Amino acid sequence: MQITIRPIATYAEYLACEQLQRLVWGSDFTVPLNMLVTVQRNGGLVLGAFVGNELVGFVFGFLARTADGRLKHASHMAAVRPDLRDLRIGERLKQAQREFVRSQDLELITWTFDPLLARNAHLNIHKLGAICRTYMRNVYGPEPELIDGILPSDRFQVEWWIVQSPVDRPPTEHVVTAPLINPSLDAPPAIGHEPTARLRIPLDFSAIQQHDPGAAQAWRYHFRACAEAAFAAGYVVVDFGRIDTTFGAYVLVKLSS
Repeated sequence: MQITIRPIATYAEYLACEQLQRLVWGSDFTVPLNMLVTVQRNGGLVLGAFVGNELVGFVFGFLARTADGRLKHASHMAAVRPDLRDLRIGERLKQAQREFVRSQDLELITWTFDPLLARNAHLNIHKLGAICRTYMRNVYGPEPELIDGILPSDRFQVEWWIVQSPVDRPPTEHVVTAPLINPSLDAPPAIGHEPTARLRIPLDFSAIQQHDPGAAQAWRYHFRACAEAAFAAGYVVVDFGRIDTTFGAYVLVKLSS
């Protein structure tokens, strides 16, 4: 299958981008055509993946600023048609986005994702090499947070540095040897002084959400407490890998104080 990556350009392509958003996320979170066009014409990016003339994936981001005032690229959305998700289209879109940002002489791309989704963790952290030291609670609602059957929309905010990451990745074996911060759902965060640590997550959290909402809620709040404690102690997420057939783990390194 021949995949072409290029900026979205025509009215029909922008409409197709709206339709792909609805397919992936439903109608509640659609960025409309007029917003996509305006951002693309003013320093942002709407990049498409095409099979022939058919849009099968996209990434959308815009100019923003860091907390200390530096310009960055905020990547807001990235999606691939569900039946084509194992063809590395998402990875190719992100790499093309990186080259666009490099051409603007920017050093940083940030975006958010649900840290309990192992597929996204594998792409964002392991394959692309982004890092994370920011946990964001309930970014998109619902409000109030405690609603039966609806999880708070917690997110990792990742940093993808264009030239050089501020944190080095430890050897691969640390995925299975570093101590666990969260060995049990019933235990408080086990924060020590080791140079590396792990935060585990289920490999198929979506199945847990579907079949056991109570367990999904327990995982959300347990992982939130552990991640926030780890970041407060100076740890940074730098990798992700599989532990076994059930669990994966984020690998964290402790920054020097």
